[in-house]
Amino acid sequence: MRQEFAGYSIIRRLASGGMTYLYVAVDDQQKRLVVRRLKQDFIRDRKVRARFFQGAEILAKLHHPNIVRLVKAGYFHEEPFMILEYVESQNMKELIQKKADMLRHNSLSIIRQLAAALSYVHISGYLHLDLKPDNVLIREDGLLVLADFDLAMERKPKPIKLSPLPGTFSYLPPETLNRQLVDEQTDIFSFGVTCYEMLTGHKPFEGVTPEDARRNQTDLHTPPMKFAMHNARVSPALESLIFKCLAKQKEARYPSMSLVSRDLETML
Repeated sequence: MRQEFAGYSIIRRLASGGMTYLYVAVDDQQKRLVVRRLKQDFIRDRKVRARFFQGAEILAKLHHPNIVRLVKAGYFHEEPFMILEYVESQNMKELIQKKADMLRHNSLSIIRQLAAALSYVHISGYLHLDLKPDNVLIREDGLLVLADFDLAMERKPKPIKLSPLPGTFSYLPPETLNRQLVDEQTDIFSFGVTCYEMLTGHKPFEGVTPEDARRNQTDLHTPPMKFAMHNARVSPALESLIFKCLAKQKEARYPSMSLVSRDLETML
């Protein structure tokens, strides 16, 4: 395919998400970029458009090597769009499904990079609220890039109640699922689930049915499955760190991602 759009030449479709399509495009210097466009059903939905541009506004304020870079955002013939840097990569979900050697050989580096990105988001005054393997890009050289800030929002002094819930339920902590409360602890729990899944290919709370899995996730007395059940190579120190991120009681979780990063730096 070759289509002119907002001053860029679209070459091919890259991916499709819940609300958007991603396309690889080139500018007038033949530099590759990503064009992000709302699907037709959402173009005239004011709430979706507002969320789309809120994510763009937040991205424009974030400058970190582990966070996707926004080039511009706006309208083209009344259609909302974003232009993002092109990252030659696969997302973590794809790599988990392939049981890619990259994840096994670079696991600690990947976890450290993800922690650094999320810590920077929080220190900058925002929450991501959709952290999961689908939104984590990993280049062939091992560089991690956190993407998809559509659900991101300003960090508040106290937890706030959101309805409908952000993100994907299997990555959300009990207080978010039960009481619809979100704060930086929501992201910390999601970080724990993402790391667990990367290391094992499984979610920490599973069940025979989705209802069983949700019950195991929200029940304060059901611990996550031990790493030894899926991956005996995970060190006790890393298991302890991830389990602290997955604590059912938010008071037992790490109080900040910066402390997660600090403890990760001490590991070999």
